[in-house]
Amino acid sequence: MKLDLVRGNVLLGTIEVSKGDASSPWYTGVFHATEEFQAVQGLFDRELKLLQANKNDDSAQWDDWEAVHEELHEPGLRLEAKATGYRADEILIHINGAEAWWRNDQGLDS
Repeated sequence: MKLDLVRGNVLLGTIEVSKGDASSPWYTGVFHATEEFQAVQGLFDRELKLLQANKNDDSAQWDDWEAVHEELHEPGLRLEAKATGYRADEILIHINGAEAWWRNDQGLDS
């Protein structure tokens, strides 16, 4: 399965979904960026760095992470597969190079 990562009306890239563990709420895949991804790559990098740095569950660090997360999602960040009608608007996604991992409440079958 391939999913499009879209922010607002801009295609940031596609994700080739990997077969995962059915018991895990997280999905993984290989991310293929479009040229448009470069404009927001810094936000993805910063979001992941803040997440990984908060090893002590510091509330101030969570506030910083929330601010970046909100900025990233502000125009609407979603995964979709137009051919199947799949769309997930409420996602928590991380991208590190060609690696993508995310979760959403509806799974991939909705």
